[in-house]
Amino acid sequence: MSSQNTLAVRLKDIFWRWDQEKLKRTLKWIFIIELIFFLIFYFLNRNPVPKIVPQIGPPGPPAFLYAIYGTDQNPFKKPMAVAVSGNRIYVTDTGNQRVQVFDYDGNPLFTFGKPGTDKGQFKFPYGIAVDGDGKVYVADMYNGKISVFNSEGIFQYYFGSPSDISRPAGLFISGNRLYVADVGKNKVMAFTLDGKKVLEFGKMGTANGEFRAPNCVWVANGKIYVADSGNDRVQVFNLLGGYAYTLTGGNNNGETFSFVNPRGVGVDGRGVLYVVDNLNSRICAFDQNGNFLFTFGSKGAELNQFILPNGLYVDDQGRVYITDTVNQRVVVYQS
Repeated sequence: MSSQNTLAVRLKDIFWRWDQEKLKRTLKWIFIIELIFFLIFYFLNRNPVPKIVPQIGPPGPPAFLYAIYGTDQNPFKKPMAVAVSGNRIYVTDTGNQRVQVFDYDGNPLFTFGKPGTDKGQFKFPYGIAVDGDGKVYVADMYNGKISVFNSEGIFQYYFGSPSDISRPAGLFISGNRLYVADVGKNKVMAFTLDGKKVLEFGKMGTANGEFRAPNCVWVANGKIYVADSGNDRVQVFNLLGGYAYTLTGGNNNGETFSFVNPRGVGVDGRGVLYVVDNLNSRICAFDQNGNFLFTFGSKGAELNQFILPNGLYVDDQGRVYITDTVNQRVVVYQS
């Protein structure tokens, strides 16, 4: 082949490749232009973004999530109180004289405690609370002590002075204070977490600011809520222990009702106060001013029923935990 023909072939090949590259670039730009027009058309003709309308009206009852029964090897027997810290759920398994610990989905992790009066043992474990370091505080109403355990359930020490504590029931930790409802002294006390008493109020009686067997205490929104069980009421105080007001029941669709032996109390992030109405086997809810909102539950063994519910805890995710004592379970709701 002559050199002229070879040159012609090479030039043809170069121009062919150049045409291919030019075609690719042209198609690429056509695609980009079409995409731009499509996006302009879409944004001009799409439906407007719906506005998120906040819920109007009072909060409603929480929704059932699940129930915890323990395991075949470790079933509950008269669970009385519950607390949640991090991803762990702590339950005083009072009839078995121990504490059971579960993960956030209700799967069992471990138990600690056994019957007795020595360190790490219980006669009637009742109230329970967990501090920011993971230490677990358990009120033993019959031993008259508050035992402190590490996060793995190993006994550490007894809390406070024996002269300060008689028959501790409900426990609650707020900041660096442990609040104790003592049914023996008919008082509510607050201690620093190293055991120094900094607040005490109440005495035996029926007047405002007096108690008969206070079973539970909760602190939220600058208020101290106390289940004054023997007087069938919940009393509310300021953070200095000054009396504010009393709840004895409510009016549900025109029907007036009264608490009978109220036990657990707790407040969620919306300011809703939950009260365990023990002998009526239901939960009552009120707003921050003490106005009635709703009830849920009734007497029975179905998943949305209770028989003598006792303890209540509300976690920072809005979950409401209730110890359904006779039904031998902890029932979990989402507010």
